[in-house]
Amino acid sequence: MPPSVSIPEKTLEHWSSQYLAYRYHSHAALWWPSRGEDIDVRLLPAMPGKAIQIELKTTTVSGTNFHDVLVDLGQLWEYYRRPLGHQPFYAFPRPDWRGDLAAAALVEGRHVTELAFRRSGPGWWFADWMTVLPTSAVARVLRQDLERHGSPRRGKKSRLVRFDLRKSTSNPTVVWGSGAATPPTVGWRTFWQELEQCGRAGWPQLIRIPATFIRPRVAYRQSDLIGLMREAAYTGAFNEWSDDSELVTLEPTEQRVYQIGSDSNLGLAEPQSDGADETADHRQVVFVEAGALFGGVRRNRAR
Repeated sequence: MPPSVSIPEKTLEHWSSQYLAYRYHSHAALWWPSRGEDIDVRLLPAMPGKAIQIELKTTTVSGTNFHDVLVDLGQLWEYYRRPLGHQPFYAFPRPDWRGDLAAAALVEGRHVTELAFRRSGPGWWFADWMTVLPTSAVARVLRQDLERHGSPRRGKKSRLVRFDLRKSTSNPTVVWGSGAATPPTVGWRTFWQELEQCGRAGWPQLIRIPATFIRPRVAYRQSDLIGLMREAAYTGAFNEWSDDSELVTLEPTEQRVYQIGSDSNLGLAEPQSDGADETADHRQVVFVEAGALFGGVRRNRAR
């Protein structure tokens, strides 16, 4: 059979947006930057929180029993050259079905449009089979191909991972690109749970905190971020700061500590105009308010 995707990436974008809007009860801001853009802090809500990026990928059906996740090397080259805090996470399915998802759901008497919701049943809900990797881990898996490519030129793709369902759909054989060791993947729901506790060391994220909370030229550890974010959440909940209060951005460094970034460098990058198909980028920027991260501590403001 000719190669085809198991589920459209645009559908995954909509499902992930629905998930985040429900999880954070409208206290998460979402947008889709065009190619060549980076996070512009001027566009973030004027409140404490954190911003991350998600690059959504689907699987390509390669024969009846194989699913491949393909990554554009030019895109990966571009993402990996960004400062750590500005790199996206790659999110993609870990399929336990053969062929097209809509067809597989129909055989089981399910409607594919319902898979956006928990009510679709255990194992069918998209949040049960999506998995997440940071850009750095993707780059390590495809290191040799990425080094050979060596440019932002789009169009050349490499296989990040293959899921082989010949023996089992519930436990497919997983082969990573170039025979690489298994990277530290994390399930979609677990990812957001861990991110709410400031994530794992080396995860890319930008932390927005009131300037009055921060000591200049101090490096903050991962464990320090939870206290800062919690304090910011409670301060905002009781209206002890205003929308015009100064905020600063804490960025992760390669030494796995956080330092104040230069907001003047967080604006729009120079757009690239090489004629490549921009629809290959399926990147979401997600900003979650500090108050949404700590058990309903949210600022009392109109929505």
